[in-house]
Amino acid sequence: MCSQLGRTGLSRISQCLTSPCSYPPPGSRSWLLSFTALQRTVSRGNNTNQSGMAGQPSPTLTTPYFHERGPGVGVDLSLQERLDELFEKENNKIRVDIGFKPVTSGEKIDREQASQWRRSTRSNKQLERAAREGTLKVDLEKVTGEWKQSGAIYQDIYKAAELYGIYEDLFRHGYFHPCVDLNIAYAIEDDMMVPVYRGNALKPREAASAPEVSWESDNDDLWTLVFTGLDSHLTEEGKEYMHWMVGNIKGCDIQSGEELTSYLQPFPPFGTGYHRYAFVLYKQDARIDFKDNLTPKDPLSLSERTFSTFEFYSEYEDRLTPAGLSFFQADYDPSLRDFFHNTLNMKEPRYEYEFPLPYIKQWNKWWNKNDGTTSGFNEFLDRRRDPKDIEKEVLIKKLKHTHPFEGETVKNMKYPLAHEEDLLEVLPEPVGAKTLNPRQSFKIPSWRRKQIILEQSKEGYYSSTDHSELRRDPPIIQ
Repeated sequence: MCSQLGRTGLSRISQCLTSPCSYPPPGSRSWLLSFTALQRTVSRGNNTNQSGMAGQPSPTLTTPYFHERGPGVGVDLSLQERLDELFEKENNKIRVDIGFKPVTSGEKIDREQASQWRRSTRSNKQLERAAREGTLKVDLEKVTGEWKQSGAIYQDIYKAAELYGIYEDLFRHGYFHPCVDLNIAYAIEDDMMVPVYRGNALKPREAASAPEVSWESDNDDLWTLVFTGLDSHLTEEGKEYMHWMVGNIKGCDIQSGEELTSYLQPFPPFGTGYHRYAFVLYKQDARIDFKDNLTPKDPLSLSERTFSTFEFYSEYEDRLTPAGLSFFQADYDPSLRDFFHNTLNMKEPRYEYEFPLPYIKQWNKWWNKNDGTTSGFNEFLDRRRDPKDIEKEVLIKKLKHTHPFEGETVKNMKYPLAHEEDLLEVLPEPVGAKTLNPRQSFKIPSWRRKQIILEQSKEGYYSSTDHSELRRDPPIIQ
């Protein structure tokens, strides 16, 4: 491909030959070795002596040497091509479905049946009248049943997990389509339950104790339930904390299972935002004798609770198949302070952001604007003040001429700039002294004059002092 380089109006590379280069110049780059000689042309005039003043060569008028020029368009890689080259191995990873076949509806409705159902529904005058009058009742249990029977609920869970990056952080290049509906709810005070759906937000105090978990299963089936925190590890990147693990569960009775790791509530530290916590339900082919490393010797030791879902599944993938998924988000709340100090016996970790101070131009570059208007030094200093202090100062001035029942006591000036000359009064000349400079002898300084004008015009800081008419109650008609 032919590429032309150089500054506009100056000499440029106008032609690229495709024959092999037998004598490449020393120091040439690899992208240039495929080209032969470079034919140099002059784009403006026939003057080949590019020089500046006094006949000296001008550095701005000379063509850069070949080792100072970059490759042409189509020769060098673009940003996206470089990124693809850097992450080629990760992009070429083929995602593997490690779960069961996705659940879909057994009956397929064609377009003709769907359109016929719509026509019959729209022609029902009773439904139309109930919808118009707001008396139409919808059976939510029936809608939920159709939602589950059609498999749409599992597709929604899959899409939510993809959105939150659950599969990527748990199984890396693996994923699965949920086919078991996990019903998880935390019991709180006053016989209330906090459910877990697919990414809803919970507080750590609401998840302080183990939840109630149920799903549909045959009595002879075996399951394993794992509850991990994807973002909560304090020391190792990419690792998780095991919050709860129960294996060899018969049917849907968790009490019949083997509790490998006792329940530990979520504990997202202060200043780290929302953390993801996922429940994964695995279907077992047979009873499994899990290793002892899944049971920490000290239930409150975070180092022993360090866990990796990918490594766990890689070890038991021949006997476990993920089938159910549910997850939620949690952020810090004050109840975790007592949990860190008294339960985990550790200092509470706290993370805070340090925001740089905003950049403010220097006074000599700020006050003299190009449009001819100037701003006082007090406005420059106000940029470094707390905005609440300025609002407080303006509010105090507003309250001085405000009546709680009558409103504004000082009428607004119809022409606030009509008597601007009164603000330009100068000091008298001292007896026997040199005449004062009229521009420097005003009784009221320029910055104060501008503040008075803004206050009278209800502009700038004082725009909020403009009162509106008070609401008047209608008179009582006897």
